[in-house]
Parts: sequence; structure tokens; C-alpha cells
Amino acid sequence: MGFNLGASNNTGKLNMNDFLGDEPAVQNDEKEIPINLLVPWENQPFKMYSDFKMNELVESIRENGLLSRIIVSPANGGKYRIIAGHNRVEACRRAGFTAVPSIVKDVDENRAKLIMADTNLCQRTELLPSERAFAYKAQQEALTALGSRRATKNIAEKYGEAKRTIQRYIACTRLVPELMEMLDSGRLTLATACQFSALPNSSQEEIAAYLSRDPERKFTVEQSNTLADLKFFSESDITEICGENTTAAESPAERSESAKSSAPAEPKQTVKKPSKQITLRRKEVTQLIGDELSNEEISEYFYFCLQRRDILEEWHKMYTEGKTDGSNA
Repeated sequence: MGFNLGASNNTGKLNMNDFLGDEPAVQNDEKEIPINLLVPWENQPFKMYSDFKMNELVESIRENGLLSRIIVSPANGGKYRIIAGHNRVEACRRAGFTAVPSIVKDVDENRAKLIMADTNLCQRTELLPSERAFAYKAQQEALTALGSRRATKNIAEKYGEAKRTIQRYIACTRLVPELMEMLDSGRLTLATACQFSALPNSSQEEIAAYLSRDPERKFTVEQSNTLADLKFFSESDITEICGENTTAAESPAERSESAKSSAPAEPKQTVKKPSKQITLRRKEVTQLIGDELSNEEISEYFYFCLQRRDILEEWHKMYTEGKTDGSNA
């Protein structure tokens, strides 16, 4: 099945083959290319095989040769950039090949992205969520640049996924590395990871720190929704939301050590929402936190800060040093 790009011909749609370079107008040339002329695609989203799987591929190529040609495009200096086949090239190198059977496609950057992602998504059976996420994002960007008005739906139809699923994968490309690793390992579900991807990096890092303390920790749907609504929070806030006490926020080793101590834990202090409304001039606020947040987001940010003693002390220091006049309108 090809992508339908919703374009302007008489049928109302363009076939994906026009953009993947399969039509006669695109030059395809089969040749044996010296392996030293092949250069990798920098920052492509797919990881190289593990040593075990790579060794299997090397043995297969030694016994049977390369059964499927790699796909490349012309690059500067007489070289060729690998569009699809990075693992096969590495296996050929380890097997002692000096040249690699290739298909040369003279296509632009966006069509090359589509071929790169499509080839891997169709041929590789074991893909990490992060690989799918960045592949779908690359396709979405390429399709949009080529004129598609329904890029996400194109991708969903191509791979038999719900449009919402594709949107969630693409959203997950905004995750901090620690949470992306937890998505890949199965620690986070796709739906939960998608929720957290909309949070500021600082809040994502607090979630990662909280989860890393105990490998058995998971969030319920209600807890995930609460964190997604809060936007700004600390690890101690997460502990409170999840209904844990101080020792529950520690790692298993720390909990064991804490159990040896007979000192009673101090009751957790909670900060009530102020009963009086505080009004600040926006100019003063933007000097502290910039002008990218909406009024609602600024309110949430300051409410969060009022619960953090360290931030309040820093503001007091700035006030006493004259860096802000601290006046209320």
C-alpha cells in the first residue's frame, strides 16, 4: 500500500510511489560500489544490530552472499550515502567484501527520508518504540514538505495503525533520554510516555529520577493524568501524589538502611493554596522566567514555586539585593 498525499490531480490524490522514487522518471542504477565509497546517514533513527545478530548476518553473507541490495544516493566527492542497509554494509565489511551490491537512487532529501524510514519499518521485525517514533516523525516532516495535507493519516494507512497511535509515537520524540529509555524497556506505556512528553524537561527529569529509585515503580492512569495536569512539580510532589511516605520514596537499599534507624520521621508539611490573590506586573515576571508562557502557565509556575523553599529564598535574596523591586500592583 502506498501513501496517498491528497494532492491536486484529477483523482484528488497522489500515490506514494511518486515520492519513494519507484516511478520510471526516477533514475535507479544497480551497481557494485566499493565499500570505502559508502558513507552512513548521520543521525538516522535506527540502531545497529547487536553483536549476536550482526554475527549471524555476517555468516549468512559469507555463505550466501548479499541477497538484498542496499539503497544509496549520490553524495559529494564521488561517494554514496547509505539510505537503507547500514547493517548489511557493516556485515559485508566484517565478511571481507570490498564492494557491495547497491541500488543508486538519485532522489532529493525528503524522498530519501521516506525510503530510509519505509524500508526499515517494513523489513525489520524488532523495532524499539524510539526507532518507530523518530521514523514516523521523519516521514511526517518529509511528506509535509512534499505537499501532503494529511501526512499523519498517510502514515497510519500505510502501516495499518490508528492515526492516534502515530501521533503518540511522534509526540514521544520530545521525551528526555531517560524517559525514552524507559519507553524502550517497557517501563512506560506508549500512552503514558505520550502524556509525559508534553511536560517541561525539568518535570520529565523529576519523573525519571522518581522511577529510577525503584524498578518496580509504575504509575496508574489517574496518577499519570494528575502529573500531566500539574506540568511543574518536584520528585517529592510525585511521591505525595502516588501516596507514598518518605521511606517509599527511597530505593530498596535506602529503605533497608532507613529501617535500622529508630528516629521517627517528621510529618510532611503541606502548603495550602494562598487565600489572597497576588498580582505581579508581567514585565517583572518576564524578567524572571521569560515571556514564552501564557498567563495560565505563569500562574501554575508561581504556585509551584511557592511550595519550594529554595526558590523563595533565592527570590528574597534577589529582592534584598535590589535585582527586583518586589512590588505588587
